[in-house]
Order: sequence, then structure tokens, then C-alpha cells
Amino acid sequence: MSDLDDLVRCCTTLIETQGYRFETGIPGVGALPAWRVAQTNVLLPVLLRLAEEFWRSETKGAGFGLKLEPDTLSVTGYTLTGLYHVPLSIALLALNAVLRTIADAEGRITLEVLTTYAQTVTG
Repeated sequence: MSDLDDLVRCCTTLIETQGYRFETGIPGVGALPAWRVAQTNVLLPVLLRLAEEFWRSETKGAGFGLKLEPDTLSVTGYTLTGLYHVPLSIALLALNAVLRTIADAEGRITLEVLTTYAQTVTG
């Protein structure tokens, strides 16, 4: 299993270094900080689930071995508790591909676009 602290740090660094900005669309709120987006109970469960679907579609391979636990206090309704069957590097590459797909030219990702993409990919 990949260490979740390492996963959170790497995802935070990926978001920051690639210039992605997650905007809420709420006037006066602005963008969510990368460290917040990458928390296991915020957007990371959705982002890794989308990365897993991307990986499957591109490689016809197996899933990531994501372990998601229902959590009524989390942003998405789930908390990520494990990543078991894929190296962290592969998960990050797939995640970056997804973020490149949904970000605009300036690196902005709105929650609306993320939601629409997620619904399209996961049906």
C-alpha cells in the first residue's frame, strides 16, 4: 500500500508545480489551496477515481486498488483510506493527465467542470 501521507504530499506538489487552481465558483472565495484539495477527505477520492478510470481506458489494465470508506463528514461523501495495486508514480501520472484534460488554458479547474467530467467518465 502507498503511504497516504506521501500520496497527499505528492498530489499537493503536483497541483502546485503544474499550476492547477481549483476554483469554487463562489464569489469572494477564490481558489482552494492545493494542500486542501489533496486531503483524503476532500477531493482526492474523486480525483484518484478519475485517474483510475483514465488508466483503465488507456491501458486496459487493472484498477488502482482504491479503498474508499463512506464518510458523511467528508466533502465527497467518501474518505480515501488506501491505494494498493499501483505505484504512486503511475497514480500521479494518470492524475496529471486527468487534470490537464479538465483544466482551462490558465490551469483553472472549476468544481462545476470537475463534476461534469466525473459524471461523464463514471456514468
